[in-house]
This record gives sequence, C-alpha cells and structure tokens, in this order.
Amino acid sequence: MVIGAGMTSAIMNPCRPQEMEAVRAANVLNGTDPNCMTWIKTYKDHAPSAAGAPVAAAAAPAGGDSGGRRRGGRDARRARG
Repeated sequence: MVIGAGMTSAIMNPCRPQEMEAVRAANVLNGTDPNCMTWIKTYKDHAPSAAGAPVAAAAAPAGGDSGGRRRGGRDARRARG
C-alpha cells in the first residue's frame, strides 16, 4: 500500500477535441512541449472562426440541443422555473 500517492494525470476522454486542446496548452505552459513544436504542428493550419466567435459556440446546433455540453446548470434551472 502506498500512502500519499496522488493522481499524476486527469481522467479524460482523448476523443474530445476540447480536452486534447487543453492538454496541449498545458504542455506549452508547463514547458513540456519543447519549443512548442507539438502546438505549432497541430495548429499551423488553424483558421479562426468568423467574427472571432468561439468555434464551439459557432458550431452549436440550434433548437435547444446541448451538442454534448454538460446537462443541468444555470440554463436548465432557468428553464424549469
């Protein structure tokens, strides 16, 4: 039995682009991506969305579908009340 050992990494889904982007950003900020080469290779062809809107917001479907977002929260409470 090991006492005091904590988790060294997060439990995450590598199929979600948002999570992988966060991991790549953390690697850049922590200095574990030498010369930011992984970040540069991944995003060298990235084109910003129109009018500077976040990509997730621009791609969200209309009609109340959460599009994979977390259920509940402030919006759900407002809809119920």
